[in-house]
Amino acid sequence: MDSLKTVRDLKLPDCWIAAGLIRNSFWDHLHHLTIPPLKSDIDVIYFDPRDTRQRTEQIYEEKLRSVAPKIEAIFGNWSVKNQARMHQVNRDRPYLDCRDALQHWPETVTALAARLTPEGNIDLLHPFGLDDLYQKRIRPCPYFKEHKLFEFKVRQDKKRWQDRWSDLEILI
Repeated sequence: MDSLKTVRDLKLPDCWIAAGLIRNSFWDHLHHLTIPPLKSDIDVIYFDPRDTRQRTEQIYEEKLRSVAPKIEAIFGNWSVKNQARMHQVNRDRPYLDCRDALQHWPETVTALAARLTPEGNIDLLHPFGLDDLYQKRIRPCPYFKEHKLFEFKVRQDKKRWQDRWSDLEILI
């Protein structure tokens, strides 16, 4: 919850914590794991077409490091990415917003984001639903299945998620 509050306080447009932190926390809960969380990047995404400079993202990462070093020590490095520019990095068409960007991410269980509203409620963004997350299934998003399936397969070999969560099922 602290990480969601910290990111909310940045007041960035269409801003979310996405991917690994959300997915991994959920899987840890489903598997009743009490061991320390898996360290990976804390993926903060936002959408601001008015300022697509990479330096701006770095400034936000530095700010998060300075205001929330304990969160970074537990979960991993802050990684802030403006999805208004990431289509260039990923060699895709321009994204419309963060929801659209998530539809171009590798796995349905990674295309997931959360944020804290000003009222203190948690919003979830999940363009492919939550069934795969609950059912412990890893499958490519439709875009990856059609255009980048080899990259999906390489990523699964590299991530080795089944070493931590043994009953995950990879479906292609």
